[in-house]
Amino acid sequence: MSRPALLRLIAQPKSSTKKYSLQISCYVKPNTASNRVGVTTVGEDRLDISVAAVPRDGAANLAVSQIIAAIFRVPKSNVEVIRGAKTREKTLCIADLNIGDDGEEVFIQQATRKLVEATVKRGSK
Repeated sequence: MSRPALLRLIAQPKSSTKKYSLQISCYVKPNTASNRVGVTTVGEDRLDISVAAVPRDGAANLAVSQIIAAIFRVPKSNVEVIRGAKTREKTLCIADLNIGDDGEEVFIQQATRKLVEATVKRGSK
């Protein structure tokens, strides 16, 4: 059985402008010190994200969505937790992405690079 991929790009049906959704597998570490907030690890099958918010009333989910929206420069309303709303293992979905003319594989590589570049270094903000 194969492991889940870190990123999955899905074409949106009924879209005349060729929009896509990007699903991101992640593990969330809530209630983290503020100097460690953000993406901490980019692995083959998941992204580790630390947030200062506590896992109560959706606060940690909102914080994760805000981090991802900032990295991909999309509106916060386009980022949603689609699996794992009450667990640390989550699947996020970024909706209405235009991947450009370079194709799906190039877009996945660029998205992975954005996540790696956004990784928080130990002891820095």
